[in-house]
Amino acid sequence: MKSKLKRIIPLIVLIIFSMTVVVYGEDPIVGVVIDNETTVQLKANMKSQIVENLGIGDKVYIDKAEGKWYRVSTDEGRWGFVHSENVSIINEEEVLFEDATVNTGSVFVLKEPNIDSNMIGTLGFLSKVTVLNKKDDWAYISLGDEPIGWTKYDDLITTSSYPEGKVTEEQVQVLDKNSTDGQVLFNISKGDIVKIKDYEDNYFKIEIDEKEGWILTEDIKTVHKDYIKESFVVSKVEKKNLTAQEVFKEIIESSRLLGEDYTATAYDLSIKSCGKAIGAKYRGITRSGIDLNGKQWGDAMVVAVDPRVIPLGSKVLVMFDESDWRKKYNGVYLAGDTGGGVKGKTVDLYLGDIGNKEMKEVRDFGRAYKVKLYIID
Repeated sequence: MKSKLKRIIPLIVLIIFSMTVVVYGEDPIVGVVIDNETTVQLKANMKSQIVENLGIGDKVYIDKAEGKWYRVSTDEGRWGFVHSENVSIINEEEVLFEDATVNTGSVFVLKEPNIDSNMIGTLGFLSKVTVLNKKDDWAYISLGDEPIGWTKYDDLITTSSYPEGKVTEEQVQVLDKNSTDGQVLFNISKGDIVKIKDYEDNYFKIEIDEKEGWILTEDIKTVHKDYIKESFVVSKVEKKNLTAQEVFKEIIESSRLLGEDYTATAYDLSIKSCGKAIGAKYRGITRSGIDLNGKQWGDAMVVAVDPRVIPLGSKVLVMFDESDWRKKYNGVYLAGDTGGGVKGKTVDLYLGDIGNKEMKEVRDFGRAYKVKLYIID
């Protein structure tokens, strides 16, 4: 009996040990905690049970991302979830997320990464989101902590996503290395927002205005990024059945009606429209300084306005009558240009650039009546 126990006990110990060891298919992504109030949660939300408390400088080993949370293990061997805004990934090439801004008007957010999928909602021009994942030419995005669906990656301007901090001291010197004898590169001021890119020996490596350097951790406090959830318009019907009123319902409710009797025309960068040939000085530069050269309608979403009626720089929702074939041009535009023929209740939609010749789309556009305009405050 004793001899059997001698054989069984090591086997039991081996089984128990193997159950506690984590085996990675590849090396985990290493992150460093940048906030002294960081907690490891049992689930990916702040209301779940706290597994462990962490402080600045503690390391976590990232297994995967779940929304804006990382599933991690700690040096204590505990598993749980840490919010990504409390962790800086040591190797910049391993950063999992991208910050993104919608670079066109009223993009569709779909349930699946294909054009025939049901639409979940829409996002307006300049909406800020996070890219959580990519598949082919699609991006899986979130608004704040909430994943919302898939949109075209080319409709976004993206940068690597880093945690952010706000400067808490009146003046902070940014050094060329993480040491008291470092050389001062530049100064930052109280209230400035910086990206936190690394941590070493009680110093953060930060970036602001495309400049980098090191500051003491005590000089900043981590902050949560600001996302405007109202920019996402939720839809409960399929894309192909949507009317303009349904697509833009929430934008309309939070906007101000300018009028229902506007007229609309269209222009391009042809000699006929703008009077300048390719290569001419200031060709394609709008009154507000936007360079339209080579950009098409969906890339720019610019409309020329009478600045006495609509201030330059405003965002406006342009909606054609449901019976008008031009309703495919419904969307949120930037009032970024003016024109000699754009007076009073008239807007001129930019449709693209194909060189010196006029686009067929511009010729066909003609003049539309009974156009609704809303200004997005």
